Amino acid sequence: MNRIKNIKSFVTLLTVSALLACALLLSACISESDNSAPVPIEPNNEETQTTTPDATTSDGTTPDATPPDTTTTTPAGPFPFAFAAEDLYGNLVTEESLGEKQLFFVHFWATWCPPCVAEMPDLAKIAEDYADEVGFIALLADYSDNLEGAQNLAESAGIPGTFIMIDANTPELAPLLAMLQTGYVPTSIVLNSDGELVEQQLIGAYGEKYAEILDLLLH
Repeated sequence: MNRIKNIKSFVTLLTVSALLACALLLSACISESDNSAPVPIEPNNEETQTTTPDATTSDGTTPDATPPDTTTTTPAGPFPFAFAAEDLYGNLVTEESLGEKQLFFVHFWATWCPPCVAEMPDLAKIAEDYADEVGFIALLADYSDNLEGAQNLAESAGIPGTFIMIDANTPELAPLLAMLQTGYVPTSIVLNSDGELVEQQLIGAYGEKYAEILDLLLH
């Protein structure tokens, strides 16, 4: 009788262990499937390493920030930061390359960041759809480490030439990079031609929601 009880107890223990293992596996799969959550900047990347943002700003997940509903039209003007740098293809670009726009969308990303890569087709679309009103510039964290990879990603996503992509460590743009420092990529901000933030840090991949935000800011 005791032997039967021991066997039943052993079977029960195995069943519970199996159920627990399945639950942990399912949890891991759900976590890995989130392509919108931002990725911490790699600790060994000293040039772009930042501190983790305050929990009230970001807890490592994409925030549901509601952009302000502006009712006045923003006047067009030049990009507020003077710079000279090479884009992904070795072409010299400056602030004049962005033209005079109502707003400027600034994006901080890296090739090793899955959410950054996943949302590139969405970025390509908004860069085309809002080309007349918005200037687009991206600062690449690992420009010097994976330039060819960045070129391939931009081409595959159909990033237009009007979306300027340069090294995040361009010296003249250090103040701009400081505005993007949250400890995570991707992070985006929107500026007016006076260099003022009209949309706070957008941490994580917003994908199609970028268009909704720009619509509210432009009208």
